[in-house]
Amino acid sequence: MATNPPGLGAGDWTSVGHLDYYAHNQRYVTMTADAGATIYYTTNGTNPTTGSTVYSGGTTGVLIPNLTTVKAMASLSGVNSAVTTTIVNYDVPRKNLQLWLTPDNIVTSGSNITGWNDISGNAVLVSQGTSANQPTVVTNSLYGYQAASFNGATTNSSYLTVTQASTVTPFLNDLTGGVSIFAVVSPLTSAAAKALFSCSKTGVTDLTALSTNGTNAIFDANNGVTASNVTTTTGPVTVGTFQTLDAVHNGAASAKIDVDGAMITTGTVQNLANTTRPVTYIGGNNALSSTAFWGGKLVEMLVYGRGLSASEAASVSAYLANKYQVATSQSTPTPIISVATGTLSAPTNVAIAAPPNATTYITFDGTAPTPSSQVYSQPVRVNYSLTLKAMSVANGVQSAVATSVYTLDSTKYPAPDPANTSALQINLQLPTVSVPQ
Repeated sequence: MATNPPGLGAGDWTSVGHLDYYAHNQRYVTMTADAGATIYYTTNGTNPTTGSTVYSGGTTGVLIPNLTTVKAMASLSGVNSAVTTTIVNYDVPRKNLQLWLTPDNIVTSGSNITGWNDISGNAVLVSQGTSANQPTVVTNSLYGYQAASFNGATTNSSYLTVTQASTVTPFLNDLTGGVSIFAVVSPLTSAAAKALFSCSKTGVTDLTALSTNGTNAIFDANNGVTASNVTTTTGPVTVGTFQTLDAVHNGAASAKIDVDGAMITTGTVQNLANTTRPVTYIGGNNALSSTAFWGGKLVEMLVYGRGLSASEAASVSAYLANKYQVATSQSTPTPIISVATGTLSAPTNVAIAAPPNATTYITFDGTAPTPSSQVYSQPVRVNYSLTLKAMSVANGVQSAVATSVYTLDSTKYPAPDPANTSALQINLQLPTVSVPQ
């Protein structure tokens, strides 16, 4: 018989009465497992074995230094469980944190994402076993962090399935105290609501979801089949740009949506029930409808099984803003082309200036460059009439496109004929007079 992985949790400092000192230097971490199981743990980043430290903290927990990675394993009747990982971080409230996905814990096969290790301590399984539906990883997407890229397609749509945790810690069951969802995202444009996160009992029953719709955001809260939602109407979501997006249901029939830590809208919604919600997806809606798959990049996500207070929500927003510098990564300077639009008397070398941390992409046929275009690495030679376009990407943010149109005498400097595939013929006239020695 398999042994369930242990559950890890940090105490709530106000309710258990620990001194404020611990909130800044160390945490009490509790560990729970199947009855009769022994829990082994490490704090140095290595996987535990039966030779590691045995947990003996009971319901109070053991003190762990802040910003420490804790790994734990349960062993029962000689059968070891999978390893549960969590990070002690005082910047993030831990009470009822149900799911925590960070970019360092994306699991890949090649460029495809097969899973995403949850570090909330609840051993929630986030995975996608079908290659056609796997998101892809984008390296160095935002301030050096990688991201999961969802295609938002109607066929071969990419999404991740969130499997309910073991009986140690049920996932998003009792939401009578609300729910809070935080994410760092860069959405693609869309003309309909696309579900970034969706969790329900079945179909729309007891649904809670966070979606984007073009430049707007939507939070759904259903009590049974009675639907309700809060929707932004001022277009605060910026397509193609990283931002923090969060929704908080306070457990008292009210919900709000924030973008980059600023409240955009609030409204009355249904209260959420205490029930199992086994249908949970990231990047897809509750029915996996072909028109509702989310498109864009996701860097980090935190989901709480309660409504965070204003100060707690602000601390999570500050943590994400400080980590990813979202507020300062909203624009990348347009590259500067050294030779402006004009008529050239002869072939010319053209240089392009851009921020030192940026990658610059160029095209010569008048089309707008993309991250799939040629990378600029040295001055380019303009030998005939053409349109040079350049675009830079820094910290995952694209700049505007710079353009220079060059005209040269086509008689002297003809453009290559794309239809002519014959081999280049070069006839050399050798000298008929000997060269003096």
